[in-house]
Amino acid sequence: MSTSDQVVDTTAAEAYEKYMVPGMFLHWTEMLVRIAAPQPDEHVLDVACGTGIGARLVAEVFGGEGKVAGLDIDSGVIEVARKTAGRCAMQIEWHCASALSMPFEAASFDLCLCFQGLQFLPDRTAGLAELRRVLKPTGRLVASIWGPLDANAGHCAVVSALERQGVDAAPAKRACSFSDPEEIRAAAARAGFTRIEIKTEDGTSRFESTAAFLAGMTIGSPSTRHAVAQLPEAGRAAFSSDVSAALEPFVRNGRLEYPMRTHILVARP
Repeated sequence: MSTSDQVVDTTAAEAYEKYMVPGMFLHWTEMLVRIAAPQPDEHVLDVACGTGIGARLVAEVFGGEGKVAGLDIDSGVIEVARKTAGRCAMQIEWHCASALSMPFEAASFDLCLCFQGLQFLPDRTAGLAELRRVLKPTGRLVASIWGPLDANAGHCAVVSALERQGVDAAPAKRACSFSDPEEIRAAAARAGFTRIEIKTEDGTSRFESTAAFLAGMTIGSPSTRHAVAQLPEAGRAAFSSDVSAALEPFVRNGRLEYPMRTHILVARP
């Protein structure tokens, strides 16, 4: 079977799109796209795009003009992004590649977006430098990075429940592992950005239920599901029970609504 004929497993990506996008990412992505203010004649790249919510929202703003591309290292999310974007008014280019070595010429884009992706890169400064490389000299980067674990109740509940069972929760902590604004600023400066702005916003994640949150985190989350997979079969029910108990104060009429904090980085070459 050739590489192009291989069947891509999209189970995790479909769970991500079904649960995580509306529950955890849509609100922030809408905010960041407003801040980025993409213009119809611009070329825009969504890096670590997941199932493509950022690229799709930009495409809606453009209404058929401009150029939008999405890039992610996970072939599963790119496959779901391509299928989901079929309803968009404009064609979006999808690329399965590393954010540390992107298949684009230098100075190709007016705007680079990176929503909750920088903290997962093995070399954050190198990733920021690669983003700067593909930006035009007049371009801009708009990125979001989750704040500290104790300001993100959902992740905190999952990490605590894993650690109570002696499971290494390091993969689940990665989402909140780049939470110091000065560390973010320093990495951007090392990457060559000179005009750097960082602000912190508090918001709310909204899931239809705690069960929907658990499905998203244990099946769809790129980092957390790997930590959860270490649980012994006998410990799965206790894990779910612990998470549900921790999040009970945030349940209203069956819906789960808990606080999350994110840092917003706007940087120019």
